[in-house]
Amino acid sequence: MDSLPVIAIVGRPNVGKSSLLNRLVGYRHAIVDPTPGVTRDRNYAEATWNRRKFNVVDTGGLEPDNTKSLMTSIKNQVNFALQEADAIIFVCDGQAGLVPDDKQIYNFLRKRWSGRPLFVCINKLDNTEASEDIILSEFYELGEEKLYPISALHSHGVADMLDDLVQILPVNADPKDLEDDEEEEEKLERIAIVGKPNVGKSALFNMLIGEDRSIVDNVEGTTRDTILFHLDRDGKRYSFIDTAGLRRPDATKDSVETYSAYKTLGTIKRTDLVILVLDASRDGITHQDKRIAGRVIESGAGCIIVWNKWDIAKHDEHYWDEQIKETREAFPLLEFAPMLSISAKTGLRVNKLFETIDHVQEVGHRRIPDELLKSILYDAVTIQPPPAYKGKELKIKRIEQVQGPPIVFKVRCNEPKGLHFSYQRYLLNHIRQEETFEGWPVKIEPSR
Repeated sequence: MDSLPVIAIVGRPNVGKSSLLNRLVGYRHAIVDPTPGVTRDRNYAEATWNRRKFNVVDTGGLEPDNTKSLMTSIKNQVNFALQEADAIIFVCDGQAGLVPDDKQIYNFLRKRWSGRPLFVCINKLDNTEASEDIILSEFYELGEEKLYPISALHSHGVADMLDDLVQILPVNADPKDLEDDEEEEEKLERIAIVGKPNVGKSALFNMLIGEDRSIVDNVEGTTRDTILFHLDRDGKRYSFIDTAGLRRPDATKDSVETYSAYKTLGTIKRTDLVILVLDASRDGITHQDKRIAGRVIESGAGCIIVWNKWDIAKHDEHYWDEQIKETREAFPLLEFAPMLSISAKTGLRVNKLFETIDHVQEVGHRRIPDELLKSILYDAVTIQPPPAYKGKELKIKRIEQVQGPPIVFKVRCNEPKGLHFSYQRYLLNHIRQEETFEGWPVKIEPSR
């Protein structure tokens, strides 16, 4: 999967790069909004055309003369993308016409990356074909022999461009290869890094994967989209996801942030393991931290709690013990989550975090033998039988563990609705006496 060719999409802000990425992959992978500068980090996705499979990377909009720190970071991200690219799609806005920034970017691509195949796409030609020749004549000033008039929104012209692009890509020997890759993707245990803005999620993401994939800036809300990265380390593959910071509901005013929050919440629901990042350099746990923890609890995912920025936190020898106590009191339903202090900036205890991830993932696959489960259930029911339901005796027939993760036990009984949550917790306590399942919530599902 890592050997797939890479196609980089570049251009100035708001020319439709993210729309084109979505069109190529066939679903809404990247955030699309009329506001310039929505995409900042590199955003990867897989696409397939004519049995050729490749990675597409969307990049932040380039403004050659902008020297602000955020734009400098975006330029660095674009350069990273171009370094690994096997081909480049340069996108211009046909409605706006050829502008000086387009010329600067084109000249930069031709001069610095002359060895890469370049496909110049004139986007937003959504309406009439009659005006295409007039619009394209302006862009021929670039000196490019072939231009591709397209509409990423309506798919016009995209197939013609892809037909030419995939000619430089290898053919998959067996169509089943595509199915195998998809199955492997499903099997990967995804690890989402979540938290409120500016707690150091992107810095931690970069430290874990060993490269500057996400932009790190002191400005809140720097990360807008979710970023997925597969890391091979010591013979094991990790699937890390950086997410946009979740603000208070009343602070999410514009459509970009609303959709960023939507994607982050969706990621939490679909992930296997969450790293909840808190800021040790500030005072205490906030209401927003608790809201995010609540989302993690609702998802049923495994969880590791990380106090970041430990290198600049003001603490004495007793501070960590106090921090543990405060965290457990604030998140009582995350009592199963291991907790550690780190510094994403200096790398303090990041190796320990990898060890914790490995441990929690291993625990997620543990199973209690059926015979032992039978014994646990017998002891629990003997000590305290389940209360009657609607005047009828509630009989528990057996208990079985579902293949995990997550950790789920099905309790077979004659009245599933009558198995009160308090008795479910009683059973869970007996199970946890045998196996704590550190890092995972343990759930009971009553059934007939």
